[in-house]
Amino acid sequence: MEIILTHEHMDFDALASMVAASSLHEGASMVLSKQQSEQVQQYLAIYRDSFPFVSEEHIIWENVDHIILTDTPSLDRTIASFLTKSTIPVTVYDHHPLPAEQKRANTTYYLENTGAAITILLEEWMKREWKPTDFEATLYALGLYTDTGSFTYPGTSLRDLKAGVFLMENGMKLELVQQFSEDTLSVRQQEAFQQFLSSSENIGEEGLDVVVASLDTDHYIGSLNVITSRLMETTGADAVITVTSMHNKVFIIGRSASDRINLIPLMQHFHGGGHERAASASVKGSKLSEILQEVKHHLKHSITPPLTAASIMSVPVKTITPDISVEETKKRLIQYGHNGFPVVDENNVLIGIISRRDIDKAVQHNLGHAPVKGYMSTNPVTVSKDTSFEDIQGIFIQHNIGRAPVLDDQKMIGIVSRTDIIEQLHYPSPTRKKKPENMKKLMETHLPEDVLQLLKQAGQLAAAKQMNAFIIGGMVRDLLLETSSEDIDIVVEGDGIALAEDFASSIGGSTAIHETFGTATVTTKSGRRLDFTTSRTEYYEKPAALPTVSRSNIKEDLFRRDFTMNAMAVSLRPSHFGELLDYFNGLEDVKNKTLRVLHNLSFVEDPTRIIRGIRFEQRFSFQMNQETTAFVHHSVSAVSSLSRTRIASEFKYLFHETDPLQSLERLRQLGVLNKFFPGALWEQHSRAVLTKFLQEQGVVGTLEHWFCIILCLYLKNEQTVKYAEAAALTKPQKITVKDIAFIFARDKREPFESLGSIHSFAAHTCSEALYFTALAWEAGDNTDTTKAAQWREYRKRRKELPAFVNGHDLKEAGLHPGPAFKEYLFELEQQVLDQNITSRKEALTYIYARIKPNNS
Repeated sequence: MEIILTHEHMDFDALASMVAASSLHEGASMVLSKQQSEQVQQYLAIYRDSFPFVSEEHIIWENVDHIILTDTPSLDRTIASFLTKSTIPVTVYDHHPLPAEQKRANTTYYLENTGAAITILLEEWMKREWKPTDFEATLYALGLYTDTGSFTYPGTSLRDLKAGVFLMENGMKLELVQQFSEDTLSVRQQEAFQQFLSSSENIGEEGLDVVVASLDTDHYIGSLNVITSRLMETTGADAVITVTSMHNKVFIIGRSASDRINLIPLMQHFHGGGHERAASASVKGSKLSEILQEVKHHLKHSITPPLTAASIMSVPVKTITPDISVEETKKRLIQYGHNGFPVVDENNVLIGIISRRDIDKAVQHNLGHAPVKGYMSTNPVTVSKDTSFEDIQGIFIQHNIGRAPVLDDQKMIGIVSRTDIIEQLHYPSPTRKKKPENMKKLMETHLPEDVLQLLKQAGQLAAAKQMNAFIIGGMVRDLLLETSSEDIDIVVEGDGIALAEDFASSIGGSTAIHETFGTATVTTKSGRRLDFTTSRTEYYEKPAALPTVSRSNIKEDLFRRDFTMNAMAVSLRPSHFGELLDYFNGLEDVKNKTLRVLHNLSFVEDPTRIIRGIRFEQRFSFQMNQETTAFVHHSVSAVSSLSRTRIASEFKYLFHETDPLQSLERLRQLGVLNKFFPGALWEQHSRAVLTKFLQEQGVVGTLEHWFCIILCLYLKNEQTVKYAEAAALTKPQKITVKDIAFIFARDKREPFESLGSIHSFAAHTCSEALYFTALAWEAGDNTDTTKAAQWREYRKRRKELPAFVNGHDLKEAGLHPGPAFKEYLFELEQQVLDQNITSRKEALTYIYARIKPNNS
């Protein structure tokens, strides 16, 4: 016998999941929980007869051989809690997290990170192309909407939204969803709400307001979760926890409005569960007062320390002095992409702040020559290094400011801007986590021992010199992907060149310095190379221009990278060795194999990043997200500003590291192929030509491989090949294009009579042109294998053409030096190509026969 169970106090998600599971497990009986939420009771009062429920009393437990659980991962919260240690197979469909140590043997888990359990079951329906009835779709929508707060709860996923679309397409009734999901409190529940309010205690923890309220009652109070949510709305607290003693059982319900409060650790102490912001537990046979004290004691384990100004501020701070002109200040604002600057005096003491708005107004009034001191705000709003992130948001809103200097003992140590706040809201810093991600084990596993020791030494030396050193970019990415990395790139907050020189001296290595780029390469005695760079920022004076670089901090250094997967760093400081710095959510993108740019002008500033993006997609099986793809489309006009040399350089890497066929198809999908190579065609003809070229593994003559690939895209006809001239950079490339155009323009449709006749037509053309011409005829739209074979044979024989006679032989035959020499030798070449002459003897006979009549 198969039965379907859900948790006690069944809500709509539990009910909907049971009904959906009954279709997947045909023949299984749905067991109705005795306790249901107020809303479910109202629903079942009308629809009860629509479901083939069986009551608990009718279950013969000895005959149960399979249990299906929905909306709960454990038997503990069901009427079958007494079977927790049994060997009965169990199948679980749930969206609540479950620690590995709590997983039961002989159980199949379908645990997914969705906002509602019904989503998991609906996905299975969609795979099977099942269609719910209007009635079913509405019930499933009730489960989906109530558990995701109509798609507003933080746990809501894209999968939930897709499930909602599926239900909308199949007839769900929104008016019924609204009617039955409405949280209305009964008279008894309203009384309980008031009692909770009067007993509420505000516990200040780590700068947060947490309300704990209790109630001891002999009556049954339903919808405690709804009451708890109402308490949070009414009190404005960051979290509310209600503790209710009812019928020899204590119920603990938690709701959180802050991502700093994770309710799961608290509820797990009482063997409960749920989500980070909505969780519950129940305890049998305990006193309310005891549980209340335990809740208060263990609450601290659910609260993470506050994010402070010191964690998100930008350092070092770019400042200006009061005597700098308005025009110069505007130039610097554009240069660094800032919206304002702190103004400091000669002692570096903060005396004011100037915003872009102030500068724009001054320029509008033709005051660009005036010093900024006349237009700066002289009483700037500041914060301390310990000001919490929540308080910073409040200060920005209250004072309507765009930046706030961070002071410590009256000294400015950093600055927080609107951009910093937005980054934290959308891409939380690792410092907001309880424990920053640490990659020390990955480093120990995947790095050679000598490399690991070199990194530790570099970190120790940097710390001793009051600097911070980090490995960055590709090395960090490759560690996360658990692949090998040849490059060892170290970024230093400080003087990277000086650190490199000291490091080389300490290990007995050598240093190569590149002052222009602020970099140095250290080579160890064993031949290892470590590249040291000073952390820096960059700005682009115009689209596609090479960047101007200046010294900065690690965060700004990472922000100038191309994609989030390459914008992570790992600290080498001994006290934080292995800690991941992930300001832009790169770790999550690596896990999801998502390619995402750091800002919306990334491709405008450097359009070659489009090519790099395709290279990374192919190389790592990543995919540009929707926003990044949109940025590609919006940035294509900037490609025209790139030099052909830069384009060629990127395509060399692209075709070296990826399958050219797939990369060109991706370029076509993104609509940018013609922006990099105007006139290039990626269609059946060019695909066939390129496929043939790649199969033959040919790097032809003096042409580079990347150019050969691109050339294949222009070989359709006489008109298209002329566009290839713009792609040609070197003299051999240009000659090849010119010769192909010549052959296409003068070629006859029918094959030549002989190889010798081809020679009279194409003797001056380069071998590379002959090859690509034959390739075009062989694999093109109007395939002509006979002619292609003839031209391939001509090219082969011409390359191997023997020199049977020379000028000396001609003079011996009685010919005087002059233009005739060339004519006779060319005739001889034609005869050899036609295989009429196969030896020196035959060649001499031919020459004498041709010359003597003319001399007679």
